[in-house]
Amino acid sequence: MEHPNISTIIEHSHSKHAYNVLCTNLGGKHKIARVPYVFIDSNDALTEANKNEALRHANFISFCFNNPNRISFNQ
Repeated sequence: MEHPNISTIIEHSHSKHAYNVLCTNLGGKHKIARVPYVFIDSNDALTEANKNEALRHANFISFCFNNPNRISFNQ
């Protein structure tokens, strides 16, 4: 696999319970990944835990794209 040469940022979705991993390259403003989480009305602690877990996953995905030199693509 070749290096993707993509830089990314993470933003919370405006319309869904999810974090979006977005490309920041010039002319490449598109979504790389969406990491959803379960929103529970009656339990703020579970919702916050789900939200934090989704953010950790989104950070990992973003890290992989932003640091291709630190990741081994060989099997």
